[in-house]
Amino acid sequence: MPRMTGKEALVEMLRSEGVKFIFGNPGTTELPFMNALENAEDLVYINTLFEGVAAGMADGYARITQKPSFMNFHISVGVSNSIAVMYNSWRGGTPMVITSGQAPIGLQLHNPTLYSNMVNVMREYTKWAGEITTASDVPSIIRRAFKIASTPPTGPVFVSLAWDSMNQEADVDIVPSVDHYYRILPDPQAIAQASQYLARAQNPIILIGDRVSQSPGAPLEVASIAEKLGAPVYATSFSEVHIPSSHPHYMGTFDTSWLHRHMKRRFDEADVVLAVGTELMVQSMPTPEPPFSGKPKIIHVDCSDWDIQRSYPISAGVLGDIQASLNQLSVALDDSMTGTDKLNSRARCRTITQTNKQKREAFLSLAQERWDHVPMSPERFAMELRSALPADVLICDDSITVRSALLGALDFDEPGTLVGGRGGSLGFGMGATLGMKLASPQRPVVGIIGDGTAMFTIQALWTAANYNIPVTYVMC
Repeated sequence: MPRMTGKEALVEMLRSEGVKFIFGNPGTTELPFMNALENAEDLVYINTLFEGVAAGMADGYARITQKPSFMNFHISVGVSNSIAVMYNSWRGGTPMVITSGQAPIGLQLHNPTLYSNMVNVMREYTKWAGEITTASDVPSIIRRAFKIASTPPTGPVFVSLAWDSMNQEADVDIVPSVDHYYRILPDPQAIAQASQYLARAQNPIILIGDRVSQSPGAPLEVASIAEKLGAPVYATSFSEVHIPSSHPHYMGTFDTSWLHRHMKRRFDEADVVLAVGTELMVQSMPTPEPPFSGKPKIIHVDCSDWDIQRSYPISAGVLGDIQASLNQLSVALDDSMTGTDKLNSRARCRTITQTNKQKREAFLSLAQERWDHVPMSPERFAMELRSALPADVLICDDSITVRSALLGALDFDEPGTLVGGRGGSLGFGMGATLGMKLASPQRPVVGIIGDGTAMFTIQALWTAANYNIPVTYVMC
């Protein structure tokens, strides 16, 4: 095994993991890492004026590449500054590795300047958090960090880099993490049980969430299942393309924080609810009645064991890779559905298609009605934007109050063309737009940013100018 310092081993591990960009804002405790990067011209450190910008860039970059991004912040205060934006990444499951320098081990009990137990703090907002204290641990812990971040359900990981670990020498083995082994097939008995409930459904609905798009191929499987069941599809979050949004069965998003009476009625009418890749009905405040007081049979398909029957009782659960699970469920439905079931499904499909057409016509009618409003209506803004955007554009949606009109006017059918806010914290979009462009430099990238959320991370303009990252921001 080669012998090198911990900081050199960190650089080599980043190379082995395919890292191209480091998003951050360093300080004195990061000097060893900065020193090692001087001779690593293939690793580009994107310096930001504010850590929230770096966190947004890392989020946008990871969601386009579908690989963990890498961040490096200053001890304690720098890490803390990133949390407001990184919170969205934690709630949405963005794969990323966050690092920061840490005080020397021998000084930590003497409470040196800026010292804090960052591992304890970051455990709240990550899948895993730990600290490297010796150079020999650098390869194994960095490998572990990338493995945990990229294993479904994906999410952020934090690693503290003690000063000693960066400057010591050790014999190390530079080997990257191995991915793709975690696309696990579901239990056949679970698939069979779920298909029986769904095949007999008379009024099924499908609820989809953020983890759908994290499984390659799953959005098209959602569309296929919807057609087979004759079920409308509603998104608890449409921060990415979880189903082609022009699909006739896709009925849009709804607010889970306070369930609108229209959706409550829809839930009450359903006899079976198929939930896919979603935190099922996370509410920020109690409603007079629970969402599922109509007692539908709930079938939950997910890669997250924590979320299946976390808050609501279910009739069947399917744990596994979402695309593989839906594919097997579709095959099982072919055998489970009788001729009568299929006739009933086709009748429901016709009704859903007509309802979807009426919904789209209602939006266009509303846009026309409000066309000459002053100030400009959200509907006209979205329609004018649609006519101006290039066909191959990638959109970062941090539009907040204009989001409903934006999703009504634009169709997002290609996975990877939409990156939207999730988690509820403001300020991610300015940076995320830049990260998306670095991940896909050959395509135009447009950030549609609310004027209020832009103020949280307006420093992104400095980064865009200084690193010559050509994006377009549209403020609304």
